[in-house]
Amino acid sequence: MSQLIVVAFDDKHRADEVLLHLLKLEQAHLSAFHDAVVVTKNAEGKVRVKAYHDLLGPIPELSNDMWGGVISAVVFHRSLGIAQELFAPQFLTDVEAALKPNNSALMVLVQEPEIAKVEQELANSGGKLFSTALPDAHQDRIQAAMR
Repeated sequence: MSQLIVVAFDDKHRADEVLLHLLKLEQAHLSAFHDAVVVTKNAEGKVRVKAYHDLLGPIPELSNDMWGGVISAVVFHRSLGIAQELFAPQFLTDVEAALKPNNSALMVLVQEPEIAKVEQELANSGGKLFSTALPDAHQDRIQAAMR
């Protein structure tokens, strides 16, 4: 079982800063997360995505497929026919509304038992926090849909 945690910021660089903080905590063995992406939206509404995942872990292409599906569903609230089955509609609406032009968001995939620790750290980061369960079966369905 994993948790998808999204933190939206009113600054387009803040998500990068918070991710750097999480990486420092992970290096000091104070926290751990599975995968993360930073999403920024410029003044014209163009979305950019920067993925941060372990290249030595599972096949990176699968991770990229999974994040592509999550971003399509969460940021754009479309592109996945199964989006409504996998994510609560309010979660999708809230995240999409929070990512405005010149803003950024950090999306972190956290597995048990680290969920509470990472969620608490992100809650203190100054952004708007959104969280939803993302069971392994849902991750598999997202990856399959993106192939």
